[in-house]
Amino acid sequence: MRISRKRVAVMIVSSVAAAGVLLPSTASYAAQTPAPAAPAAVSAVAPGEAGALAGKVDVASAVLDITQKIINIVNDAIERKQNRSGYVKSLMEGAFYESGQRYNVMVINNANSYTPNLHGVVYDAKVSGIHGTYRVLVFESGQFTNHGDGGWINWAFRGWFDRDGGYVNFRRSW
Repeated sequence: MRISRKRVAVMIVSSVAAAGVLLPSTASYAAQTPAPAAPAAVSAVAPGEAGALAGKVDVASAVLDITQKIINIVNDAIERKQNRSGYVKSLMEGAFYESGQRYNVMVINNANSYTPNLHGVVYDAKVSGIHGTYRVLVFESGQFTNHGDGGWINWAFRGWFDRDGGYVNFRRSW
């Protein structure tokens, strides 16, 4: 199940609000409270009352600042780390189905060291996104060697092949 950044942010804010931690910001408090015509006299305020109000406003501002920072951290984590393997797999599946399920497909992290020896290449493009740059190849047959890191975050392939570690031998589908 894929969770959007907006949904995660809403869940965090809802959780904080449900716990009774979320307080109105200083700006919204100030907008709702008219400014006094003259400064209030200290003698008109009960002892400890002014400090308590200032403390509540400071706490509210701090809670909102922390909440926003947490939301930013979560959004950053989602954009940069989460589901990188899903991203690579979706590139592979998209290329396979868009090519009529007739050709072999290789998606490789362009930062990896690799050696392609492919025949009948019908598509060769570099795709850049939040997870880096990947090379997408659609072809009839050939050999491909990944000299770098493997795993779904760095490469994905589909078609008619035999694999031995980082070496893949692709055959034609027809």
